[in-house]
Formats: sequence, C-alpha cells, structure tokens
Amino acid sequence: MVSVVNMNDKFETLPIEKQNLILNAAYHVFSKNSYKNSPMNEIASMAHISKSLLFYYFHNKKELYCYLWNHCARFTIETLSEYHCYDMKDFFDMLDRGMQAKLKILR
Repeated sequence: MVSVVNMNDKFETLPIEKQNLILNAAYHVFSKNSYKNSPMNEIASMAHISKSLLFYYFHNKKELYCYLWNHCARFTIETLSEYHCYDMKDFFDMLDRGMQAKLKILR
C-alpha cells in the first residue's frame, strides 16, 4: 500500500473557523474568476491573512485549487451518503433525496 503524505498538514491543524475563512475566500475568488485570473493576494485579503501565510499553508495556487476540488468532492459525497442517496433502489426516491442533499449543500 502506498502512503500518501498530506501536504496540507499545517493548514489542517488550524481551528476549523480559520480553515473555513480561508476556504470560503478561495471558493469565492475562484468562482468569480478563471483559475488564471484568481490572485492569491485577493484570497489572502478576503481571509484576513497575509499572502505569505497563505503560501505557508498552500505552496502554490494549483495546490490550493486541488485542495478545494477535493474538499468539495468529499463534502458532496458525504452529504449524498448522509441522505442515503446511494441506497435508493427507486429512481424517483433517489432523485428526491439527491435534490434534498443538493439543497443542503447550497445552504
């Protein structure tokens, strides 16, 4: 089995409130700009941290973007599992639960 080193250990030791502040700022900036036009200094400013501290947690923009992608995927899968979307046999039941889960995600 291959051992995967978590490159974001420093970030994940932060209090969850601080992590959420940084993640929400990054989601906001990336959602309104293209990847190329999403400046790290804008993310840092919105998160109320210095740009150098942001680079301390994430070595570059690509690492932050990939972290966001994986974070979003994990959250989506967890929410769909919480609503038992994967357990449904009936298509319409699955569709209904999936919509409920997606509404929770949007909130």
